[in-house]
Amino acid sequence: MSEKLAVGDITIPKGEMKKGAIKGVELANNVAVDIPFLAMNGAEDGPTLLLMSTQHGIEIQGIEVIHRVMRDELDPKKLRGAIIGVPVGNPLAYMHHQYLSWIDNLDVGTVRCDRPNGNTTERLAYALWEGAWSKADYIVNIHCNTRPDSLIYQWINTGNPETRDDLVKMADAFGATTIVSDRAPAEDAPPTLGNKASWKGVPVILEELIDGRWISEPSTSAGVRGVLNIMKAYDMIDGDVEPQEGFPVVPGVNRFHGVIRCARGGLIRFFKAPGELFAEGEPLAEIYDLYGDVIEEVKMPVEGYVWAYPCGQSLGTSGGLQAVQSGANIAYVFTHESK
Repeated sequence: MSEKLAVGDITIPKGEMKKGAIKGVELANNVAVDIPFLAMNGAEDGPTLLLMSTQHGIEIQGIEVIHRVMRDELDPKKLRGAIIGVPVGNPLAYMHHQYLSWIDNLDVGTVRCDRPNGNTTERLAYALWEGAWSKADYIVNIHCNTRPDSLIYQWINTGNPETRDDLVKMADAFGATTIVSDRAPAEDAPPTLGNKASWKGVPVILEELIDGRWISEPSTSAGVRGVLNIMKAYDMIDGDVEPQEGFPVVPGVNRFHGVIRCARGGLIRFFKAPGELFAEGEPLAEIYDLYGDVIEEVKMPVEGYVWAYPCGQSLGTSGGLQAVQSGANIAYVFTHESK
C-alpha cells in the first residue's frame, strides 16, 4: 500500500479519513450525479477493503453499516490497510427510490463496466470500477431483501480457484447463512463489476440484509459485526471474531434451489418463517380468493429452507402487498449440505 490512497477526486494520507466523490454522469439539466464515498488510509500497511451498498436503490441498510463501521468503529491510526466505503452504488436508482436506474431501468451491477462511452448506467459502472472497485483487494457488496421477515444470508461463488479460499474465509468470518455457487464466470461473460473483480483475483462477497427500505435492527448490527469480523480475520484491526446474534443462521454449505411460483392469483398465507426447515412436499403457502376460499396450496419441492417471500415481485423487486398474481414469484428456496 502506498503512502497516499487515491480514490475518486482525492488522496488520503496514512492515518486519515476523508470524504470525496467519484465523477458520475450528467442529467439533461446539467446537474451532475456523482458517487459519494468515504476513504480511510490506515497508519500501517495492509489490504484494501471496499464496502459498497445500494446497488439497488431501495436497499439502504448498507449505508448505515458503512457509516457505523467507518465513522464510529474504526480509528485510522489503528487500522492496518485501507477501507473505501461507497454508501450508494447506484445514485440514479436511489434518488428516485427505485430498484434500478430511473433513466434506463438498468442495474449498475449487471451492466458492462468497461464502457466509458456507454449508456448512462454503464458509465456509472465504469466510474465505480475505475474509481473504487479496481483499487480493492477484498469487496463486500451489501444488499437487502426488502421484507423484514426475510433471512439474513450471504452468497459466494467458489468456482474461481483464485478467490475460493478467501471467499470461504470471508463468509466464515461474517457469520451469516451462506449460499454457495461454484460456477465461475466464463471468459466470454460480460465484464460486470463482479466478473471483472473475479478475473482479477479479487473476492466479492454479497451480503443480503433485511428490511431494506428502513435503517433497522437486526440488519445494521449484523452488517457492522460481520464487516468488522472480516477485518479481524485479515488482521486489519485487533480483536477476535464475534458470532452473529439476534437472527437465525443455517450453518454449513447451502445451495440455491430455485424460485417458487404460484398458479393462481389472490391473497397469500405463508406457513413458516424464513430459515425454518421444510420437508419435501410440505405445504409452503396457500392462495385464497376475495371470498376467503383457499384456491391453491403451494408445496415445497425439496427438503430445504426459504430465505425470503417476495410476495408477487413486480418491477424487479418485492411487491408491497400480501397479494399475488398467476406466475408470481412467492419464495426463494435453498437446500442444505452439512459441512
